[in-house]
Amino acid sequence: MTRRAFPSALAAVVASPRFVSAVPPEVVILKAIAGVRLPETLLISTNSPDRMRSGVWELRTYRGAASALGSHFAGIFPRVGIRPFLRERAGQNLTYLIPFENLTDRHCAWTQLSADPAWIRARPRFESYHFGLYRAL
Repeated sequence: MTRRAFPSALAAVVASPRFVSAVPPEVVILKAIAGVRLPETLLISTNSPDRMRSGVWELRTYRGAASALGSHFAGIFPRVGIRPFLRERAGQNLTYLIPFENLTDRHCAWTQLSADPAWIRARPRFESYHFGLYRAL
């Protein structure tokens, strides 16, 4: 899956039957506020639009991620306040959509993560990462 195809896959995941409720889904448009080579907008169909309309959203892709890295991240991220809303694996790429209350909370979370010994050991297990920051229109 390419980085440009992720928004479509993300919308399909959010709109899948396991997420469907009595409330019809709404489309929330997230607009890029920072990031290189990322989609300028993300269109997300969701049953919880209010949640999507607040805060800052980070779309982060780890390239060349080892297959077990996702479960490893799942053990590390919550310790520093990173709680991905969605996760997608496509080949050796692992992509997350992560909500943050604001840019300060995001900065604090990634600063804490950078000092975490388990994260430091995980860093050599992926080639690189790309991220983009989004806010709802």
